[in-house]
Amino acid sequence: MADEAQHVHFEEATDGIKNNDIVVKQKSLKKIEIQLGFLQIHHVYEVSFVMSRSVFVADVAGYEQNDEPVPNINCRMVGIDQEGDNVVVEIKFKAVKEKLVREKIALKYENDEVGLEFVARVLGKGKGTPMLRSGIKCVEVQQDPEETEASDWQGFD
Repeated sequence: MADEAQHVHFEEATDGIKNNDIVVKQKSLKKIEIQLGFLQIHHVYEVSFVMSRSVFVADVAGYEQNDEPVPNINCRMVGIDQEGDNVVVEIKFKAVKEKLVREKIALKYENDEVGLEFVARVLGKGKGTPMLRSGIKCVEVQQDPEETEASDWQGFD
């Protein structure tokens, strides 16, 4: 018994996380959740993901971001295209606060509206650099508003 090697076996997870892709889940008929993974605070990301065409009733080119009642300034749709039975959506996402962030937008065409909720875990300053999922790229690093160099204070004499 002492000579036998003991092995531990783990089952493969089937949640789609292992392949490092953006996870798109349909929560209800017209509500979609998009999991972006880890992002970094004060960074602007361009996100491109694929979702099913089935939630849209009309040609996807007619859908626009609905800014009523309040526009979402941290999450803006840049483009939407149909590729066969799928739809490719591009958004610009600003990570402006730490912890778990949920940004919601609605895509509207006449009487049809599709809700998208983007979920991301935003790392604060000094908490490391996240590995971005496929389809996410950093396009801008914004200055931290807490670290402004535009101060009038001259310092001590």
